[in-house]
Amino acid sequence: MKASRWSVLLPPSYNATGAQLFPPMMAGVSGNNLLPAHLGELISIYFVGKKFGIPKSTVLATLIVERLFDLIAVLILFSVALLVGDYSTKFYVGAIFLLAAAVAISIVSALLSNYTNYFVNFVERRFTFFSVDTRRKISEQIVNLSSGLQALRERRVYWRVCINSFLQWLLIAGCFYFSLLAFSIDVSPMIAIVILGFIVVGLTLPTSPGFFGTIEYCYVLALTAVGVDASKALSAAIYYHLPTWVVITISGLLLLRYNKVSFSQVRSVTE
Repeated sequence: MKASRWSVLLPPSYNATGAQLFPPMMAGVSGNNLLPAHLGELISIYFVGKKFGIPKSTVLATLIVERLFDLIAVLILFSVALLVGDYSTKFYVGAIFLLAAAVAISIVSALLSNYTNYFVNFVERRFTFFSVDTRRKISEQIVNLSSGLQALRERRVYWRVCINSFLQWLLIAGCFYFSLLAFSIDVSPMIAIVILGFIVVGLTLPTSPGFFGTIEYCYVLALTAVGVDASKALSAAIYYHLPTWVVITISGLLLLRYNKVSFSQVRSVTE
């Protein structure tokens, strides 16, 4: 599903299908499991650029748009879970704030897509406290992000990406919930979405390779708030995290090897 969404966001002129994008996507996630600070994304950028001849800035723009949609989907799911689940009264204000944030991000993204030149000119005129070089880099990033949003101007494509994003995160939350059932932790399914929200927020910060510690801490944080023993919460987190880390890492490394892509080659993406 993630690879299919990526194929929609990339310019159609490159004819990149979801099946073709699956290896670079898995390689990138595998890299995130082995490298700190989400540096695995560089592997995806290099891999796709090499395979399809797509400029690095274009690939990067689509990855940023992916993160935007992931953030919007998780914020909405998280806020709904807080409102209707076991956290409803305690976190009501926070849920409303998260919904407002999701709406705000959506509006800004739509404006950026349709009024790119206005945003660029605004940076050039108003951000005079920055150096000329810094303003130029900010403007370039605005243009890159806007180019990644261009595919979403078609209503059909926009809703396809939205539905795909929500389903992806609901499936992941489902995995969290099954890990709780495996340890006989009897809680509302909404708690799995709360765990998801905590983890996504936690992963926006610099983390260790493979996100070890962050995922476990978020499990414990969410579950102890509803009276679950911390040791059981930690066991459920490890039960979910370790198998997925092993499968994803090995699969990504094998696909890198099969496609003759090495970590040393990836360094060129930062040049």
